[in-house]
Amino acid sequence: MKTLNQETAQANYASRDRTGKAVFYVLLWKRKGITLNMFDDYWRNVHGPVCARLPGQYQYWQFHVAHNQGGIWPTLDGIDYNYLESDQFDGIAELTFATENDRQTWFNASGILMDDEYNIFSKAIGYNTSPGNSQTYVDGISTGDPNGELGIPKFHVMVKKADGVSVEAFRKYMKDSFAPAIVKSNFVLKFRLHLFEEVDNSRPDAPGVIHVEPPKNQYQAAFEIAFSNFLDMANFFASDEYTSTFKSQPKYIKQINTFPERAAYTFVYNGQLTIAGQRSCTVAELITNIGAINQLKKDVVSLMSSQFSLSNGKQNIKPEQSVSDNKVSSQTTNQKSNMLERLPGTASEIVTRLFARGEAFDSEGFIEFFTDTPVYQFGNFPPCFTKAAIKQSVDAFFSQVSALYHEIKMMWEVGEVVFVEMDVIYWRKDGSVVTLPCCDIFRLEGDKFSELRIFMDANPVSDETIPVPSTSSVLTISQGQRLTPPGILRKYFSEHDEGKKRVATGFAPKWSDVSSKWSLAKV
Repeated sequence: MKTLNQETAQANYASRDRTGKAVFYVLLWKRKGITLNMFDDYWRNVHGPVCARLPGQYQYWQFHVAHNQGGIWPTLDGIDYNYLESDQFDGIAELTFATENDRQTWFNASGILMDDEYNIFSKAIGYNTSPGNSQTYVDGISTGDPNGELGIPKFHVMVKKADGVSVEAFRKYMKDSFAPAIVKSNFVLKFRLHLFEEVDNSRPDAPGVIHVEPPKNQYQAAFEIAFSNFLDMANFFASDEYTSTFKSQPKYIKQINTFPERAAYTFVYNGQLTIAGQRSCTVAELITNIGAINQLKKDVVSLMSSQFSLSNGKQNIKPEQSVSDNKVSSQTTNQKSNMLERLPGTASEIVTRLFARGEAFDSEGFIEFFTDTPVYQFGNFPPCFTKAAIKQSVDAFFSQVSALYHEIKMMWEVGEVVFVEMDVIYWRKDGSVVTLPCCDIFRLEGDKFSELRIFMDANPVSDETIPVPSTSSVLTISQGQRLTPPGILRKYFSEHDEGKKRVATGFAPKWSDVSSKWSLAKV
């Protein structure tokens, strides 16, 4: 009979990571004032699926980690194992890319993701690795795309180089001496090493989120190490393979911080969205645990990736423009897609109804969609925390324009959160028109919004000298289809029972006025 270690020695899945040559490795501290459970839930079920849809990724993992409490890694004189409270992060995001150009493509598209950081992170420190400097040496874990707890001892270990040792000498030691000694042991189930570039401190802090790290606090390497069980772990630390590194470690290593892994989630794998990336980790876990293989079929995946906000049945998908790699291309499909009905009161329709109040400049109706203790923030303007403050804010903005229209491109729901990607068309007072990209994040409590954050640069509305390129238009493509058909708000006012009633009682959209360009009859 084979022992577990003998089986592990014959099953090495390390090669599956080789395509991901360039890495973005981010240490994440949860926002103060939220619980660890809330941090975990939002990161994996809201933030993660948004990140997964950005272009260029080959793999995207979230590692949820426990704080470093010491007592795991054997200590050696000359190496610091102490930890400061400020060093205690709560998660690691690891994204891999086939090329550095792919990573840059992801960076270029990541603005929508950075806007969400404030909701859960107080600090996010990102390290890049160059091709060849992130390598999996051995991997006996059969599942490369985990979704939850693995049930084995697994750790993420942060390393600082010794003072007086060059980066080149440190890297050579880690790659040519330390790593080979570690992976000689049959007790090691997985070993993956990262050698970091210096943190780019030119990246500015976002409101409430620290992005820079002083050089003295930066790490130069990290590795992921796992064992089949704690007995194997103890045997490894006592093994000749590991003790052979004792003498050389203090010469090259100044500090080792060890963070036990609580759970791991995969959102992109082999360049494709996983179930978690498509539908959140919680849904993926339910599908896996129940064995619902039908949920993996192409028609179900396509249906769940094509949620529309308003529908009366089936609709032909028309040619639309998409922005990809900074080039505008036309995308056409003749495929018919079943559209999910949104009954009155569902989250997406509540969003549509709120937008209709804005297009009618109905500030009184607008604020009735919020709870009594709301949070409302438009771009870089100060947040509002009462309905009265929201009304004052929207009235002030309405006074600056003649009309506005929301061209919704994508709307999707995750729990009590709704994300909207759209272009907003503004008719200025001088008769000129400007179209601006926008992303909104809504949070619901019952049928009211407790929070609305509007991510947009609205400066071109009042300053027409600011150029707005046509390629700034927002559009997310999923499986070759737009997630929301065009003209949703125009159809609301001309076809929806509530919309027609509002028009009849004097709440027509401002874009249908004589001074604007559109007619309610022309849809």
